[in-house]
Amino acid sequence: MAQTLSNLRYWTQYLVGDPQMTTYSKQMYTDAINFAIKEYAHKTGATYVETSPAIAVDANGFAVIPTGYMKVNRVVYGGVEMVESDFKFESQRSATWQTDSATAPKRWVLWSGAKIKLTPIVATWPGTCVIGYTEAPTALSADSDTVDIRIPDAHNEYLKYAAGSWLLNLDGDGQSLQQAAMFMNQFNSLIGYSDPVLTAKLNQLRKEGKLEV
Repeated sequence: MAQTLSNLRYWTQYLVGDPQMTTYSKQMYTDAINFAIKEYAHKTGATYVETSPAIAVDANGFAVIPTGYMKVNRVVYGGVEMVESDFKFESQRSATWQTDSATAPKRWVLWSGAKIKLTPIVATWPGTCVIGYTEAPTALSADSDTVDIRIPDAHNEYLKYAAGSWLLNLDGDGQSLQQAAMFMNQFNSLIGYSDPVLTAKLNQLRKEGKLEV
């Protein structure tokens, strides 16, 4: 059974040693729990959806991303998944990349947070593409509101660790920040998340033979 905001707040209060709610306000707990729910969705992809019907692509290669998204995960055009790119790379590759044309697009670029741009431009546009994205869960506000059903019930209690980390990061002192990091590491471990940047760095160090133990 999905947990309520009230239950999650109770668990988080005891986790951070604030059972009487004298350190943090009720609104701060609500904000922390909503952060935790978004963090879960972002790191696990639990709220991943794909546009249906497909999204229109205009003559300049632009397609509007559905509102309420947190992250664009993939873009498919003509049954082919496009490669993610960015404005800087495309500009270095070609000064005219925004108007370059070809028989088929190859890459997509996030454009001002509201659109994506497929490149190169295809003469047969307008067309359609499918956008796969992580949808932002509905924020909790009332005590009786429950966690998004796409987050497994068994994982609801894990949210208290991410919420506790958010709250302790507000304190700013060394001990609180250290505890906040421990809570977030616990959260990541429980949901099976590994930081891709840290993992890549550790793998590189292992290859270079410089990892200290």
